[in-house]
Amino acid sequence: MQAYYNGEEIKVRFTAESVRTDFGVPGSPVWEEVDMNTVEIAELHILDMPFNIKELPQALQDAILSLWNEVEFY
Repeated sequence: MQAYYNGEEIKVRFTAESVRTDFGVPGSPVWEEVDMNTVEIAELHILDMPFNIKELPQALQDAILSLWNEVEFY
């Protein structure tokens, strides 16, 4: 799965694995959900300049990674 955050100064492409989920009852619908433990930053651009997320301070990495909560994965 992947998702995009497109802010004014920052653009991020997230990737993640999905898990099949259901209501736990036979015949219930089945859907894919993001496995939040697998969310990663695949691409990062700040002011249209590419950055390697691992080269940024840890606090900034964490703040950027937390943006995944604001996007829709598909």
